[in-house]
Amino acid sequence: MNFFKLSFMNLRQNIRNYGMYIFSMVFSIVVFYNFITLMFSEQFRALQDLKVISTISMMCAMVLCLFFIFFISYSSSFFIEQRKKEFGIYTFMGVENNKIALLFAQEGLLIGIIALVVGIFGGILTNKLFLMALVKVSNINAIMKFEISTPAILVTSLMFLVILICVFIKEYIILLRTDITKLINATNIYQIDNSKNKTLQGLLGLIVIIFAYQLIIYYKKYNIQFPIAIIGTVVLVIIGTMLSFKGFFTFIISKLINNKNFLYKSTNVLSFNNIIFRIRDNNKVLGQITVLITCCLTCIIVSISMKTLFSEGQESEYPYSIMYLGDSNDTIVNQALTLSKEEVDFKFDTEVMLVETNENPNEMGPIPYTDDVDLIKYSSVEEICEYRNLENEKRFLDTKLKNNEAIFLIPKQLINAVNFNVKFKLGDKDISIIDSYTMNLFGTFREGKPIIIVNDDTYDSISKAFGSEKERVSCITLKNFENTANISKYIEDNSNIHVYSVDNFDKESYNFVNSIYFIGLFLSLVFIVSIGSIMYFKCISDASKDKPRFDTLRKIGTSQEYINKSIFKQVGIFFLLPGLVAIIHSIVAGYSVTSFFNQDGKISTLITILAFSLIYLIYYLVTAKKYINLTK
Repeated sequence: MNFFKLSFMNLRQNIRNYGMYIFSMVFSIVVFYNFITLMFSEQFRALQDLKVISTISMMCAMVLCLFFIFFISYSSSFFIEQRKKEFGIYTFMGVENNKIALLFAQEGLLIGIIALVVGIFGGILTNKLFLMALVKVSNINAIMKFEISTPAILVTSLMFLVILICVFIKEYIILLRTDITKLINATNIYQIDNSKNKTLQGLLGLIVIIFAYQLIIYYKKYNIQFPIAIIGTVVLVIIGTMLSFKGFFTFIISKLINNKNFLYKSTNVLSFNNIIFRIRDNNKVLGQITVLITCCLTCIIVSISMKTLFSEGQESEYPYSIMYLGDSNDTIVNQALTLSKEEVDFKFDTEVMLVETNENPNEMGPIPYTDDVDLIKYSSVEEICEYRNLENEKRFLDTKLKNNEAIFLIPKQLINAVNFNVKFKLGDKDISIIDSYTMNLFGTFREGKPIIIVNDDTYDSISKAFGSEKERVSCITLKNFENTANISKYIEDNSNIHVYSVDNFDKESYNFVNSIYFIGLFLSLVFIVSIGSIMYFKCISDASKDKPRFDTLRKIGTSQEYINKSIFKQVGIFFLLPGLVAIIHSIVAGYSVTSFFNQDGKISTLITILAFSLIYLIYYLVTAKKYINLTK
């Protein structure tokens, strides 16, 4: 029997162990192929509104490529651990190490090729559905035809085969250098951490994580660009997480083991002793799982933010049905409303001043949007609050401005990337901005200008110097909010008033945002599947090592119920620790991303965490039951 046939026979005998791995790889390749087709599909690239998606899909493909490297390398290491005793027996029978290493590496390569072929085939079959869903979500009327992208097949195959061959060589070398005695006794070796206390490493990791949080939350204060802050935070969080688990996990478990009152309570003596035996591997895997969960949750939160940005697009640009400059009692406007027979929900007008803030740029600091801002008095914004529920309204009403103090309002559609707690000069007044946040007063009607709010006394003082710049903004909201086309046409045909009405809203300009939402959720599925796969591999690995110990416990009279409770607790620890740390990471990431898009991300972050927790709980129950079945 040649080595290829032997590899194929081994694969068929171990198909149950390889099943989850093959499924995960096939699913990931299907997703990767679909992302790559967005770069090469002529019919998709012909859609002008979604050209930016090709660039985003390339970035997603790069993320998946890095994931493939990690996942295949981790899975191969797992299968080596599982099969070491088998390979040791081959060695004992006289088979040379290089042939055993070739046998295993060939088997791994065969699995990868099978996953690649099935994944590409699955990608081809699902590609039309993927493109149709993407176009549908983007609200574009286009017919997507079935196509087979040869460039996408070549790129997917080349990328995946290069990774497989590199892992093939790596695992071949590892097995070639492994001692025969270690192979035969592989399942009896426990990787106890005998090194000195790692508390300092854990403390260093905690400091690095806190620094990463500071970097992404206060990047504006430190005048750091958001993309640079993101990259720095990701790197620091990964390093800090790995160090924290390496240090604090070891330290905490050791302390719990030494606490006799805790150790001999319920099933702790069995659960925690099993954990401490393989502490180094536990630290590494828990750190990796934490990073994957963080990626998954952050990806979903960003996707929901994109969806929110799309759904709030109309409101952010057109908070009222009609807006115009001039007298709110304008006769033509009233005639148009009467002829339309549309019922008015509310109508008001307010005064604003257009002022320049570049008189003293060194003191003002950077305002990246415009040199001009609208100045409005506090009482006018209070009046608007009576008609509308504004974002950050409570925060505004709780602030009582003193003379020469101001609030800087960032229009909803503008990205909040600068810290505005600065001072500047208006006329003879030194104005100090004490707070800055998003509040959508006029949408894009005033060309998206930021707004500065001052108290009424300060406004009146400044207006003496800028009296000629004052303008009156009139706002009308109809009961039938969007039915403004005839009204605006009548006004513009019969007067020189320029009407800013909601019927001019261009929904197509937000199509790409919805596409990002869809792609982000699609990518997060890969992380969800990979998390389940790695936990499953960890379950099989630990269960095979613990089975002899549980058999011994049953022989001396330990009940299966007691063993089951200890297993549920042991597996629960592995799930709980990375889940909690990742949720904390994702809360910080969600806050940073949603703040960048001027959104309140509390609800979306909470929904994401709850939904993932439910899936994570299912993973835990399935894994614990599988663990119990393997150790019976």
